[in-house]
Amino acid sequence: MPTHKQPQPDLSQMLSEFNRSLMLIADKALLIDNFIARIKQLYEVDKVFVFLLDENTGRYKLQNTSEKPSITFHSKDRLIHWLAVNDKELLVSKSLDIIEYLPPEEREKLRQLQAELIYPLKVMNHISGAVFLGKKSEETGFSEEEIDSLSLLFNQAAFAIEHASLYEMQKDRIRKMYRADRLATLGELAAGAAHEIRNPLTSIRSTIQYLSKDFNNDSGKSEMITEIINETERINKILQGLLSFARPAKLNVSEINLESLVNQVLMLLNSSIRKHRIDVQFEYFTENTAIQGDAEQLKQVFLNVFLNAIDAMAENGEGLPRSLIIGIEKGRNINIGKHYLVIHIEDSGKGIEPENLENIFNPFFTTKEEGTGLGLAISYGIINSHEGEIEVTSESGKGSCVWIKLPQMTA
Repeated sequence: MPTHKQPQPDLSQMLSEFNRSLMLIADKALLIDNFIARIKQLYEVDKVFVFLLDENTGRYKLQNTSEKPSITFHSKDRLIHWLAVNDKELLVSKSLDIIEYLPPEEREKLRQLQAELIYPLKVMNHISGAVFLGKKSEETGFSEEEIDSLSLLFNQAAFAIEHASLYEMQKDRIRKMYRADRLATLGELAAGAAHEIRNPLTSIRSTIQYLSKDFNNDSGKSEMITEIINETERINKILQGLLSFARPAKLNVSEINLESLVNQVLMLLNSSIRKHRIDVQFEYFTENTAIQGDAEQLKQVFLNVFLNAIDAMAENGEGLPRSLIIGIEKGRNINIGKHYLVIHIEDSGKGIEPENLENIFNPFFTTKEEGTGLGLAISYGIINSHEGEIEVTSESGKGSCVWIKLPQMTA
């Protein structure tokens, strides 16, 4: 028997229901998932990709990352420029002259996305994102009526996603302020405790060393004395770590090439990387990676972050991916003559449980059996003293990404 296609719902009813669902969802990820599912259902398209502008880097990043996580567009790309200038959809199969105008790397991205219809998401004369639709399931092509209705839907979606993004940014600012206050308080307590413990610890160590000569002829007791001295040294290192977190050493500022610094750290860890068969990809999207900073302190930060990533991936079983992706790109402007350099370090390790994510910069917080929990705490203090920012995003079972932003003077 012939199959009958379900009748397309009334346009006004469809817009009303869609708008209502958009207004009820404040969570950006959930909103985008709902939006994609609804478009697939209403228009019977096989693929829908949503790209949104990352204000930190000027790149349009894919939101449904389980599909094609490596594809991004830049605000300076010809495709984005065309969408901004023309402020309308691009029907790929009927705009071959425009597609030919794009550089090969952009055409390759469209091929990978299997894009047939591209819509700009525009808010207040600003391209906040773009939606890429694949071909319809029945290969019938998009009618003018469908294109018109999609334009209305996407205009509503652009505002809803923008509101959700602003809400997310506000929550993020509040979270960062709360964390900074909490860590500042912890830092003061840690510094005070470290000083109070250090004085008696020095006295204990000196006394034990003085008494040790009385047990030179007793191998058993001499071994115990050596063990006690080693333990006092371990306590002293922990106290030094606490002080480094609370009050990082004064910066020895010079010009640093971050690309070279990262490569130096990777060389130091080369044996561990090879031992665990980790695939390292290092990309940079800006020619100028020079900043003013303390090379030794920043090297310590990257060592801490890379070692955490290696440890997380070392637990991956046979057959599971072990990849470390490092990128450096130009970030948003801070003020006239100054912007951020953004470094991201992404691993394919076990990830971090959501309930642990907000505590990872706290001193002594660790999920490792033999860890001290001071590595990221010290790294936070070092980046903060460079007037930068450090953030971690993670998904349990899928890996983590560390984002480091450091200020760079404009030439």
